[in-house]
Amino acid sequence: MNIGQFVESTKRLIHASSKPTGEEVWLLLRISLIGIGIMGGIGFMVRILFLFLGSGANSGATG
Repeated sequence: MNIGQFVESTKRLIHASSKPTGEEVWLLLRISLIGIGIMGGIGFMVRILFLFLGSGANSGATG
């Protein structure tokens, strides 16, 4: 694909696309925030898990 074809393809894509509605933007925002929350929750649980596992394993070694 040369530059001219790329430019023409890009023009067609921009012409065919439309601005998202407020409902679509709200849906995308909700899905993104839910995903971020789930990933943060998993990270928090892993952190807590390793905190308890790490402290239990070290307490026996220091005694």
